[in-house]
Amino acid sequence: MNKGTILFLLDTLQTGGAEKSLLEITSRFQHFKPVFATLFAGRHDLLADYEAAGIEVIRLGLPVSNKFKDLAKYVDRVVSDQNAVIVHSSIFRSDMTARHLKSKVKIVNSLVNNSYRKRRYDGLPWKGKLSLLAVQLLDRFTISSIDLMIANSQVLVDSHRKTIGLNPNKTVVIHRGRPIPIKTKALPTTHFPLRTAHWLCVGRLIERKGHKDLLHAFANLLQARPNDQLILAGDGDYRGAIEKEIERLEIGNSVDLLGTVGNVSELLEKSDFFVFPSYFEGLPGSVIEAMLAKIPIICSDIPENKECLKEGMCLFHRVGDQDDLLAQMQQAISLKDWDIRTDNAYEYARENFDIEKIATQYEETYLKLLASP
Repeated sequence: MNKGTILFLLDTLQTGGAEKSLLEITSRFQHFKPVFATLFAGRHDLLADYEAAGIEVIRLGLPVSNKFKDLAKYVDRVVSDQNAVIVHSSIFRSDMTARHLKSKVKIVNSLVNNSYRKRRYDGLPWKGKLSLLAVQLLDRFTISSIDLMIANSQVLVDSHRKTIGLNPNKTVVIHRGRPIPIKTKALPTTHFPLRTAHWLCVGRLIERKGHKDLLHAFANLLQARPNDQLILAGDGDYRGAIEKEIERLEIGNSVDLLGTVGNVSELLEKSDFFVFPSYFEGLPGSVIEAMLAKIPIICSDIPENKECLKEGMCLFHRVGDQDDLLAQMQQAISLKDWDIRTDNAYEYARENFDIEKIATQYEETYLKLLASP
């Protein structure tokens, strides 16, 4: 039985973690009709995927703006036209716009990034620090207008209680899910170490993903293993800086910079190791995909990664430490219990991150919210 329409509000439909995750979740809804509205003109890489799933997308095509009251007027019209019972926004400008709606609907925001942690401030010039502080204060002063926050991880809840005064009583943690693959990766029948290895990193090309650390560690690894290959899947504003670093390190023949790809599962199947040196996350969807693919994982020891992976499932390196990343990559090559580690990671992911369970949790959360005063 249809319990009503939920209007999902996004900036655009670029190929990002939140946009892809919401597609996977909402296409499995049984009780609500999902309709998506995008605020701004710009790239809508996932539009065809949404339409193929039978999900209506309303593109407002507005110029990018921080005039949230004005933006909210356009969204209020869509809410009325669609008879929406809930507006669920994700990404900062969409969240701010939702908080200014006049419509009598329940307002839900998504919490998908650890945006205000100290490490992020430390990496910014002073003007960047001031801009981020302004965003943080706006977030803090308007958060009381929402009815519910759905967070990707408990790490995000704990952090944002301190940084923006997030009310834990108005917060639900629902992890980012992934489909359970029919086929999982088979580790080589020969024992490690591998004579030649393919290393895969999947993620947007932005500074906080730690690609430069990986490039430096890999360049040093090549001195002893010149035939190894590094595959970087993803695109973003940091691509130019990464290309320059590859050129400076003179490792262009050993690095494949693929850009945006739609065949991550195939890349996981063909690769020997998955490396994820990110500085901060919400909940790392690509790590979950690697867990479900049963590929050996080396990742940074940030709390967000440790909410997905436990000791005995992977190798952790100290975040931002290029030498330790290199050491863990070297250890990964010779480690002999990867079959046990990858089995443990797979079983944990299947139990906690199955997209079917996640979609059910979302709908149950919406039903409970509508039943509340």
